[in-house]
Order: sequence, then structure tokens, then C-alpha cells
Amino acid sequence: MDKSKSSFYTALSAILLTLTNGLFALGVTKLIIVNYGSDFNGLNSTASQFISMLLIIEGGFTIASNVALFKPISDNDYDAINGILSATRKIFNKIGFTFLIISSAASLIYALIIKSDMSYLISFLVFFMTTIATSFNLFYATKYRILLQSENKEYILNSIQITTVIISQLLILVIIFVRGHMLWVRFFMMLGAIINSLLIAGVTKKKYTNINYYKEPDYGSISGSRDIFVQKITSMIYSTIPVLFISGTAGTIYASVYIVYNNVFLLLKSIIYAFINSPRMGFGKLIAERDSDYVLKVFLQYEFIVNFVMFTLLSTAAVLIMPFISLYTIGITDANYYNWIIALFLICITFFEIIHLPSGNIINMAGKFKVGRKIQTLASIVLVIVMIIGNKIFGFYGILLSVLVTAILLAFLEIIYIHSRYFIGSVFNFLKLLLPNLAVIVPVILLEIKLLPQLHSYIEFFIAGIVIVALNSIILLLVNYFTNRVVMFDVITRLRATINSKI
Repeated sequence: MDKSKSSFYTALSAILLTLTNGLFALGVTKLIIVNYGSDFNGLNSTASQFISMLLIIEGGFTIASNVALFKPISDNDYDAINGILSATRKIFNKIGFTFLIISSAASLIYALIIKSDMSYLISFLVFFMTTIATSFNLFYATKYRILLQSENKEYILNSIQITTVIISQLLILVIIFVRGHMLWVRFFMMLGAIINSLLIAGVTKKKYTNINYYKEPDYGSISGSRDIFVQKITSMIYSTIPVLFISGTAGTIYASVYIVYNNVFLLLKSIIYAFINSPRMGFGKLIAERDSDYVLKVFLQYEFIVNFVMFTLLSTAAVLIMPFISLYTIGITDANYYNWIIALFLICITFFEIIHLPSGNIINMAGKFKVGRKIQTLASIVLVIVMIIGNKIFGFYGILLSVLVTAILLAFLEIIYIHSRYFIGSVFNFLKLLLPNLAVIVPVILLEIKLLPQLHSYIEFFIAGIVIVALNSIILLLVNYFTNRVVMFDVITRLRATINSKI
């Protein structure tokens, strides 16, 4: 299967996975809050973020292994592939065991610190079940996942996850409706993750009969993990600290409020990431096989798609976020969920997180890990400094401010590197893609917020969403027709060719 087809299937499956995850998350979260309270919802969400933070132990070996495999996979060099995968197996056996020990100990401690009315036993068990699922994935499934990713077959991973998400979430719904104990909610999340790992291993073993994970390990080909490790530190801090900080200081009820907003934007970002990340592994192969001029041409088309999707969906979210919160929290009385300041912060953070991800993907797929390390090190320092100062002055909002400042800095540094150093002299191309869309869509958002009538039901909300997405898409197409016509038609031609090849 060629790279375009694989990327198409990956994007399609990623969108389906995102919708499955997002819709279940929003629906099940509402039921958890209503039936078990905001306190348990905050605890459950904090556990997920806490374990995500501890995943820094992985150390960047996944991406480093992906990059190491691109060339031998392209050359069908199975001796080299088996050597790298054998090294990967041994590395992740150690990582999985280390993660289990550290995260179990950390769960014992954090369950004491967290501000919650839940008992210590419930708090610990929620954290521990999250630990078990993640440890099993690292120890058993990651070595198989890496091979599928490097083969640009992430659509297989997405399809498996869609299946296990549906199974686990339906089981959770049954528990809620029969009023089972709240710990069963976390248990079925853990069970779904373990089944997911088992299915990944089973599919990979069946598909790749010529792969052997027990050859002489080739550790030398896996390089750059230390540089990626720095990237993971920054990512970990600004993606997990807000929830951990809130639950540790203000309490799990306030964490639940933040999580509701975060889930909305997580759904939005996941849809956009489906477009951003689906060709990521394909770019790794493209860089290994083609000249820089051709890669730049394809990359600009990639950025055009990312910008168009981002501006369309993010502008719609900016208009509809507060009406959605009003509808979503009807019947919830144990906390006030209406907070436009959190919404505004998350809109801005999401924008700056997304615009630099294409550049960040190229940095990693081209193996420029030291460049990424320098950028992420500076961002980490700024993040910690602004977080400390912001927290003292503005409290929780200071934490969000530090995340926003870091997102802006990362966007600036990664985009400048890619468009001035890696692709020399292409900064103007990027600005031409970004600024006209930004200049038009901001006043459009403000006008739509002013004109939007009050929404009284999800049907009205759904209709409003369709209308705004369609309207903003047309506006953005017109803007790009006059400002980025060549790239726009190149994208249309590529998409048409990809679709025709499926028929």
C-alpha cells in the first residue's frame, strides 16, 4: 500500500477513533458526575493525568525506534529490522517493569496528598488500576505497536482501539445504569486497555510472520532518545500539571470543572490531530527517499490542510463552547461549571499547540532530535518560571497562563527552525498560509458569538454547529482561493487522486 493510501486510512480511522473516544467521554463523564459526583470524576481524571505524567519514564524510545526502522523497512532489510525490534523488546521490558514499581509507589503517596472526600482506599485503587493498564502496554504491546507505526499502518492500531473503547465504555454504561460501585468504572477502563494490548500483539504476530523479536539486539541504531526525552518533559508538564495542580490544591471537584472543558477541546484537538499525524510516518519515509524541494512542496500542502481544518473547527468551538457548557451541565448542582476564562485560555492554547505540530513532526521524522531537545529545554525553563510566578499572582489561572506562554514559544521556535533552517527561506510561505485565515476568522468568530441565539436543546446545538462549520469552511475556502490558490489546487488534486485510487 502506498503512502497516500496509508495516510488516508490512518486519517479516516483516527477521525472515527476520535469521535468514538470523544462522544463516549462526554456522555459517560456526564453520567459519572450525575451518579457518582464531581469528586469521583475529578479523581478519575486526575489518575489518568497522573499516569500520563509518569510516562516520561518511557524516555523517548518509541519515536527513536520508529525513526531507526524507517530505512531498513524501506530497504526490506529484515536482519536490521529484527535487530532493532529485538533491542526494542528488551528496552521496553525494562521500562514496563520500572514504570510499574515507580507508579505504584507514587500512587500510594499521591492518594494521600490529593484533596478529595473519597476514601484513601478508593483513591489508591483508582490510581493503581490505571498503573496496571499502562505498565502492561509498555511491557507487552509497545514493541508491536512500534512496528505497525513504522510501517505507516497506524490505521490498524486505531481500528483495534475503536473496538476496545466501544466494549469498555458500554460495560461502564451498564455499571452506571445498574448503580454498581464506582470502582467498576475504573476496572473496565483498565480491562479495555489490556484487551487493546493483547489485540495489537495478536494482529502483529499474524501479519508479520518473518519478524523475530529474539535476534541479536541492535541498540546502536536506536539513537536520539535522550533528546526526545527533553521534549517529553515539556509535553508532560504542560499537559498534565493543570489537573494535578488543581486536584492537589483546590480539590478534585474543581479538577472536574476543568476536565469538562478540557474534554471538549481534547475532542477537537484529537480530530485535528487525525489530519496532522496521519501522514507523520509517511513523511519519515518521504524524507528518507526524496529530495528536499519535493518534501517542501508536500509539506506546504500538509500545512494548508492543517490550517484549514484547524481554523474551521476551532472557530466553531470558540462560538459554541459556552452554549454547550450550559446544556451539558443541566442537572449538575455540586459545582459551578460555567467559566468563560477557562474557555478563552483553552481556545488560545489549542491554537498555538496545533499550528506548530506539523513543524514538530518534521523535526522528529527527520531525526533532528538535538534541535528538538534545545527547543524543548528552553520551553521547559520558561514554563517552570512562568508557572511559579503566575501561580503566586493569579493562582490557577497563572498555571493556564504558563501553558499558553509555553505553547506560543514552542510554536515560534519550531516553525522558525523548519521554515528558515530546514527548508531555507520558506517563512513567507508559512505566513501566507496563516495570516489571511487568522485575520478573517477572528472577526467572524466575534460576529457569530454576537448573532448566535440562545440554544435550548442539543438538537439546536447540533444544527448550529453544522451551519457554523459550513459557513466558516466556505469563508476560509474563499480566503485561500485569493491568497493561496496554487497550494489549494495542489491539495485538491492530491485528494482527488487519493479518492479515485480507492474507487
